[in-house]
Amino acid sequence: MKIFIITLIWGIILFQLSFSQNDKRFNLGLKKIETGQYLDAIKIFSDIIKSKPQSSYAFYNRGLAYDRLNITDKAMSDYTRAINLSSKNFEAYNNRGTLKDKLGDWDGAFKDYNNAIKINPKYALAYYNRGISKSEKGDRKGAIEDYDISIKYDPYYASTWYNRAILKSEEGKDSSALFDNTEAIRLNPKFRDAYYNRGNVKRRMKNYTDAIQDYNETLKLDSLFVNALNNRGLAKYGLKDIDGAISDYSEAIRIKPEYYLPYCNRGIINFEQRKASGSSDDYMSDFNKSVQLNPDYSNAYYYRAQAKKFLKDYQGSIDDFSQYIRLEPDYATGYFNRGLVKYEWEKYEDAIPDFDAALNKYPEYKEALYYRGLAYYNLGKNDKACEDWKKSIELGNKEADYMYQSYCK
Repeated sequence: MKIFIITLIWGIILFQLSFSQNDKRFNLGLKKIETGQYLDAIKIFSDIIKSKPQSSYAFYNRGLAYDRLNITDKAMSDYTRAINLSSKNFEAYNNRGTLKDKLGDWDGAFKDYNNAIKINPKYALAYYNRGISKSEKGDRKGAIEDYDISIKYDPYYASTWYNRAILKSEEGKDSSALFDNTEAIRLNPKFRDAYYNRGNVKRRMKNYTDAIQDYNETLKLDSLFVNALNNRGLAKYGLKDIDGAISDYSEAIRIKPEYYLPYCNRGIINFEQRKASGSSDDYMSDFNKSVQLNPDYSNAYYYRAQAKKFLKDYQGSIDDFSQYIRLEPDYATGYFNRGLVKYEWEKYEDAIPDFDAALNKYPEYKEALYYRGLAYYNLGKNDKACEDWKKSIELGNKEADYMYQSYCK
């Protein structure tokens, strides 16, 4: 279950040429940008442009003010004008690249970042932004390489460490991701997402106690961050703190009733805790709500199918496993579990194609071999049953060994 996305933080800087040190209007314009008075800055730099129409950095800084106000077309125009007036203005290339990136012009952004780097090969921010662009295009390796270079030239930008940590997590390099998230937090102790993602890494490493501490820090910075509440619930569940997990899921639901994940996670706990009593109201309503809120969330179908199987609603379970397979066609477990429902329903002929499909996806699926053998046995096809059980035994299935010893010799 992928719950993580890369946060894109667009770095834009102010630039002041040495010739403008004595230009009070220029300095005043920069101050206006620094203090967030962007409309005043636009007026000042517009006046400068009237008297100095060849000033690349007047256009650049006016473009920056437009950029901060999200007036994209005018910002783009000013950055382009700045570049036309000075082909060495690498900051303008970089900032125009960020605008193109936001507009989905990945190739145009990439060219601008390349130009910025060509002019200034040690410009860390352009490597950072190009790394984001590569990541968006699916070039994870290239993105990490750009973040490496960006960190080499500017190791003090927390977001670079954070973004690299996300990509390393996606590659399964949790130890490296842990280091990068920690460095991001060291550089920015109020970096909410870095605490959150470090917590996710620790949770995947089954270091639940430390993960909870990171989620606590995340929630200190943002008490309404429902992802952190949901994932803290997962960590508490890992520590068998059932009440604590349910409390976190319920709080996430209270804050954001349309958030589908905690419904499913709370449903899983209630299913595990209450199935012995036969009470299904709580967990079925949670699974139903999760599916209603996100019809494409495969895990909700999977666990609702398991619950329906337990309640002997076999057709309902088959329907939900079919939805899971529709969403996750490459996962053998969906086919296997749908076959298992059909087997339990004594539809042995129908179960065999599902076990076949599971084994096509994962040939060493010893449970699928075992149950396909049982299905064959119940259909009177003892030779095929024994063949499957023998293969399952070779993969370490002790139940298959019992069946083989009992019925195949």
